[in-house]
Amino acid sequence: MGTAILEVSGPDAAHWAAELHATLVAKAAPGDSISPVELQRSAEMVIAVIGLVFAGVGSAKTIWDWWHSRRPEGATVKILFSDGTRVDVSHITQGQLEIVFRQDESQQG
Repeated sequence: MGTAILEVSGPDAAHWAAELHATLVAKAAPGDSISPVELQRSAEMVIAVIGLVFAGVGSAKTIWDWWHSRRPEGATVKILFSDGTRVDVSHITQGQLEIVFRQDESQQG
């Protein structure tokens, strides 16, 4: 099992995080665990945070597909993995994201 924290930001972060959360729950594999959305507000922006425990790379594909469909609207997704690796989904390919998920899972397992 791997663990990660998803940070969703952009002009409609709270709504987008709720959408992403629902998508992750709907596509969760056995053993996956998705925490409720928590909002962190600052004077500049809202960041919605989702905790994720995952098995396999299915979550990477789900996150990538969701982000790719919301990217034109300004959604950003950053992922902090248990080993300290921080990934901005907009700066990598889907294949690279799957590799990071696989690496985190193997370090935890």
